[in-house]
Amino acid sequence: MFAVTHTLYWLILVAAPAAPQAIDDAQAVTGRAEASAPLRHSLIAEALDPQPQTTYQVRIEQRIIIRVPRQSAVRSSFSAMPQASRSAPPEPPRYERRRIGKCVVMNQVASVRVINDDQLVLFMRDQRMIEAELEKSCSAREYYQGFYMERSRDGRLCVDRDLLQARSGGKCEVERLRQLVPED
Repeated sequence: MFAVTHTLYWLILVAAPAAPQAIDDAQAVTGRAEASAPLRHSLIAEALDPQPQTTYQVRIEQRIIIRVPRQSAVRSSFSAMPQASRSAPPEPPRYERRRIGKCVVMNQVASVRVINDDQLVLFMRDQRMIEAELEKSCSAREYYQGFYMERSRDGRLCVDRDLLQARSGGKCEVERLRQLVPED
């Protein structure tokens, strides 16, 4: 009989934890009054509180990757124009290198072309051409299909700071940036 009344007491207590009248009714049915019943009721009510006191912290991170495609042959001034006549092809234009500082604006880079083992030409949206020399351990050939770069906080691609990631997976830093200007 004790087990049945004790079980009945807990069923009523769990079924209506927020109603103190249900606890009093259970005590009347069992004929026993326990001194710890109100204490148990408050502990259970706190455990089943629909608005817990636990707070959570949410961290939102944003990562922006900029894709730079390869330069098409049609737009490139490095490619030889097809000739209709059989005359000798014109000499390719010569460029002089000028200092431009250590950084360029990332979102101004429109496309890229490999020019030799460790150098890329970045074609800018404002029609400038920037020569990017890669670190010695990198091969520019990996970048023939273009590259990715992660947007920095200041939005600039800087020497000895930012990485260029080849589509094949290789990563390299830029050692030097120079502007290519046609010679007169």
